[in-house]
Amino acid sequence: MTSKSDLPTDQVNDALVQAFLAALHDASDNTRAAYKAGLALAAQAKLTIDEDILRRFNALLAQRKFARATRQLYLTALRRLLQWMDAHDLLDGFNRAKAEARLKVARGDARAGYRHRAVDPDLPRVIAYYDELPLPEPSNKRSICRRLEILRNRAIMHTLYASAGRVSEVAALTRAQVADGRAGEVLITGKGNKQRMLFLTPEAQAAIRAYCAERDDPSPALFISHGRNKGQPLTRMSIWRAVKRAAAALGLSRAVSPHAFRHYRATQLLNEGMPLESVQAYLGHASPETTRIVYAHTRTSVLRDQLNTFGLSPREALRHRAVHEDERARRRGEREE
Repeated sequence: MTSKSDLPTDQVNDALVQAFLAALHDASDNTRAAYKAGLALAAQAKLTIDEDILRRFNALLAQRKFARATRQLYLTALRRLLQWMDAHDLLDGFNRAKAEARLKVARGDARAGYRHRAVDPDLPRVIAYYDELPLPEPSNKRSICRRLEILRNRAIMHTLYASAGRVSEVAALTRAQVADGRAGEVLITGKGNKQRMLFLTPEAQAAIRAYCAERDDPSPALFISHGRNKGQPLTRMSIWRAVKRAAAALGLSRAVSPHAFRHYRATQLLNEGMPLESVQAYLGHASPETTRIVYAHTRTSVLRDQLNTFGLSPREALRHRAVHEDERARRRGEREE
């Protein structure tokens, strides 16, 4: 077990970070890489481990102009490090609650957490963009490559839309998992090394089948490169570029990204009345609270529409009551006769 004699614990340092990451068994490779990057910054800054550490780290990240989501992720990495140190008696007189309070006061933010996500209503046009691209005849190597790239990108967009999968989950799919487009449900190991289902619509299955039918390579990966690095599994960045390329061609907002498909589908399903718990399971959120926080604005929007549809005005309520009383009197008179 790690002890104080093993590690210097007065400030964040490389040895401390390496020991923490080695003990981090419940995180995906992507989360581990993000934590490593964030904690490397804390180690480079030689942050003193005291009750002001979160505030100082947040200020450092803001000074370096990291995006809000990245700052939140790196702060989570530091929190996890402090929790691990606390569990191994590596903190002496450190109060995590005070550290959080100082961070909130410094940010003027009474509450940290997930932000509401803006959804571009034109996002499905990204799918139509690739669906409508003409397929070149496979007359030479270049046209064959272009044809496969279009078929692949069609399958990617339909898969992102159907499954609302994280881009890392979609990039990691294999041909065997989707049975070359014959499977409608795919069991995957997602965020936090937790198993869940990705669901594919008939449109997504058809797009995957069309793509797989024209491939003659031995790669087990579902989405691969057909140009540079031919045969290699497609990276998350490559999928991001494919989405952004279509968005730029269509003049869509910068908010359109692979991850935007998750928010679009969740908002769509909630607006159509799918229960929150079902959307939670569909997205693979560990807790319904995550879904509730991120999409609270969507539920409010639905409630407002329903109130506008079903609510009576005061005059209508009085008129309704009068009609009801007249009907009751008529029925009473009929019974007396």
